[in-house]
Amino acid sequence: MRLLAWNIRAGGGSRLDGIMAAIAGHDADVLVLSEDHPGPAGARLRAALAGLGYSHATRTEPASGRKGVLIAARRRLRDLGPIHAGLAEPWKLVAAEVGGVHVAGVYMPNLLAKTPYWEALLAHLAPLGDHPVLALGDFNTCRHYLDETGATDRCAHFMDRVETIGFHDAWRRHHPERIEHTWFSHRHNGFRLDHAFASSPVRVREIAYSQAERTAGLSDHALMLVGLGHRA
Repeated sequence: MRLLAWNIRAGGGSRLDGIMAAIAGHDADVLVLSEDHPGPAGARLRAALAGLGYSHATRTEPASGRKGVLIAARRRLRDLGPIHAGLAEPWKLVAAEVGGVHVAGVYMPNLLAKTPYWEALLAHLAPLGDHPVLALGDFNTCRHYLDETGATDRCAHFMDRVETIGFHDAWRRHHPERIEHTWFSHRHNGFRLDHAFASSPVRVREIAYSQAERTAGLSDHALMLVGLGHRA
């Protein structure tokens, strides 16, 4: 199974056709898309995805004026809804079961506002460590001096905490020393904010970032591709 995770920036808008062309070119089975919008914008996104064969999708929609995460798939999925209904914006953490894998779609807020979302995600993942689970998306979190040039993220410790409950940073396991950034600030400082954390039963055969879509202006984030086991 092949998954694609991408922050498409404000629901795609006028870039939607280009975003769909990029998604089609990567030929993934499951999509985790951050910054999904409610209302007509979200409906256009879902219709465009259905046109590419992604006819199965989670139903949790953000409140008006907010942004969330959408999981869509070419195969049937079991929509598990928000990971924690008590969060201020529960649509930022949603889950689904696809192809025997529990997929947690993630779109964290910025700065310290992401703390309760990390805590909710850790509580959700902790009892699932012996099952095939993959949590992926835009975590807005990075390790000091490794995923960024400095030490600005006050929530960097969560990158270590998630590993204490039996999950590993799949990209870092495949690329122990490599530096690659998925988002750049207006000052051109780079950060690796987009991650996939896998439980032990999940075999990640490949994981990579595609920067072409970011440099072409389709989004301000690179997209992430994750291949599990043998291609279905």
